[in-house]
Amino acid sequence: MTKGKLIAASVAALLALIGGVFAVQASQSTTQKAVEAGQQMPTAAQGLDPAAVVSRYGKITDRRPVGVGGLTAWTVEKGGRKVVLYTTADTQALFTGVVWDAATGRNLSDQFIPGNATVAAQPMAVPPVVAEQPGVRAAAAFDGKFTGTIPESMKTVDSLAGVKEGKGGIADTLYIIVDPRCPYCRKAYNITRDYVKKGYTIKWIPTVALGDPANGLPLAATILQSKDKDVVERVLGKHEQIRTQPTKETEEALRTSLAFMFAAFEQNGGQQAGVPVAFFIDRRTGKPRMMTGVSEMVVLEDIFGKL
Repeated sequence: MTKGKLIAASVAALLALIGGVFAVQASQSTTQKAVEAGQQMPTAAQGLDPAAVVSRYGKITDRRPVGVGGLTAWTVEKGGRKVVLYTTADTQALFTGVVWDAATGRNLSDQFIPGNATVAAQPMAVPPVVAEQPGVRAAAAFDGKFTGTIPESMKTVDSLAGVKEGKGGIADTLYIIVDPRCPYCRKAYNITRDYVKKGYTIKWIPTVALGDPANGLPLAATILQSKDKDVVERVLGKHEQIRTQPTKETEEALRTSLAFMFAAFEQNGGQQAGVPVAFFIDRRTGKPRMMTGVSEMVVLEDIFGKL
């Protein structure tokens, strides 16, 4: 078994260590709200197996929550053609087409085109504002020294293909999954420059999260395959369109990183996947943490502290 396949095989189990608690809490919260609102309990309580219903229309290759209305998006393949189907929370209805967010008017369907994710335009996990005492800085995630055992889930993140700035080990590294075409990923890179100069370690893990592999693969491959030590600066920092033909090993590594990212979002309450997204060990709790919104200084200050 290749290293990439070994990583992929262990992703689902290891992600439970990152998001299991959050996923359970989200599930309990959803159930409680449904009961309080007098709504019907979802699928399992009614005895309908959504996978069995959807599989009538083809082989299921992907399943993700839409994020509104209790809908689930399923990608099925039949006769070499992939189609996205949607089921309601009670599995009483199954349909295809475009799903719009009624509150914002945003098209939610594009992200479910096979291989697509979205750009996280706004921070989805901004840390709470903590009142600071005069002259006293609030504790940051990287304050002090981590002395515990490195979680297996963080070892998996560390094994994803990327480029590391700095010499820190797993406990001292901020891992950021990006798509080189994403403007917020580029912003995250640029606003972390002073932290890297100060000695913090960041590993940039490229993916093709925004779909259109023909366009995204060559840029992501450049980051992984180039021998230029300034390649991340050129591709992410300066937005240079340096394109490289990906090797099979690179394509496999990029698929593994993308699978990990989608699985992480699903484990953490099923929120809509987006880039950039970061993973690190929060020394205030001693536990692994997943954080979006790393293109915003307030989020970086919660992780590294104020400069």
